Amino acid sequence: MRKILIFFITLLLTACGGSNSDGSDKTTYSSCKITKSGALLASDRDYDLNQCWNATGNGYESKGDALQWCEKTVNAYIASRYTVGHSVEYMIESTYCK
Repeated sequence: MRKILIFFITLLLTACGGSNSDGSDKTTYSSCKITKSGALLASDRDYDLNQCWNATGNGYESKGDALQWCEKTVNAYIASRYTVGHSVEYMIESTYCK
């Protein structure tokens, strides 16, 4: 009886993990995207809001590591695209960019 109980617990835990519908791992942070832009021009704001980056490999298990990667990626994007930067907000997700 105990072996059957352990089997079902293991099966339940395995079912809770796994992949999202897009193939990304549910237990990692797989993407970074800009959610708000303070750019002066509407066209720049629209362009910023369409930016999303997928993490390489299996993503980040640590939320802190994912946020550091996302901040670095967003700052590099802003620096490469604009002469004068502006504020942006961003977020990390467990799914890939759409």
